[in-house]
Amino acid sequence: MNETEFKQQLEQERQARQQAEHLAEQHSLALQQAHQKIHQLTKRLEEVAMAHTTELMKAQERALEASTATSTFLANMSHELRTPLNTIIGYSEILLEEAQNLGQDDFVLDLQMIESAGKQLLALISDVFDLSKIEAGRMDLDLETFEIAKMIEDVVVAAQLLVTKNNNTLEVDFDDHVGVMRADLTKVRQILFNLLSNAAKFTEQGTIKLIIERRPAAAGNPSPGAMNHACQSPDEIIFRVIDTGIGITPDQMECIFEPFTQVDGSTTRKYGGTGLGLTICQHFCQMMGGRISVESEFGRGSTFTVYLPAEIVVAEPTLKIEQTE
Repeated sequence: MNETEFKQQLEQERQARQQAEHLAEQHSLALQQAHQKIHQLTKRLEEVAMAHTTELMKAQERALEASTATSTFLANMSHELRTPLNTIIGYSEILLEEAQNLGQDDFVLDLQMIESAGKQLLALISDVFDLSKIEAGRMDLDLETFEIAKMIEDVVVAAQLLVTKNNNTLEVDFDDHVGVMRADLTKVRQILFNLLSNAAKFTEQGTIKLIIERRPAAAGNPSPGAMNHACQSPDEIIFRVIDTGIGITPDQMECIFEPFTQVDGSTTRKYGGTGLGLTICQHFCQMMGGRISVESEFGRGSTFTVYLPAEIVVAEPTLKIEQTE
């Protein structure tokens, strides 16, 4: 290789090196610009996320305030409505008894309608109030130990009039040794009364069965939504209400426990009610560590089954102690 060719080769290498350095500078500049854009976008996203988080927190606070205000309003309204309603019901019962004793049959039917309408309205108000307390987390358990047979007897007496209203027959079946349970007596009674009332309402000239049994609790079958402090015992009490009424379709069963829901739009007009009874039953079951299920065949009847622990123990809250060095 002569001197001229050597110089040409050196010049080519120099130019190639300059091009490589130029490309490297361009790539470095592009990376810096990309990094700056990413930093700007990240900062912008953080600002947007912070703004949305702040707005969500404000919305949550407003919703909580609205819920509290609603619950307070309903509690006050419930008291204001219940007091005069109980007075009306009480006086109607007194007047009804006097009319019957005096043989004034012309007034008996009207007084019975006043008493019935008052009790129906009182039940509707109670359902709405109970649901508002449940949704606000203000519903507590009042646990006590009681005889199941005596509780069933009281429920049957209370529901008997509703059962016979549509010419239905109520059959009760339980073992004499079903024993006692520790739970919220008022809530257990309300669950059973609601189920029997529904069965009586949607059944005409049929049969309604109430079956109670005690058995070992199914392992690994916790109640969905059960409260953490409701500890279940080894035994569970099963209450089964079976009717030969109008039944429920599979599509309708998907929302049967949702609030303000009944079998169809015409059900409320024909049978009355708010559609809150089953919702409240489900919440009460979950509060006591139990569950409720339904099986039905449209046009042939329904079966509602309640599973409750035989003994509910409210666990004391545990305190977490942090050790300091």
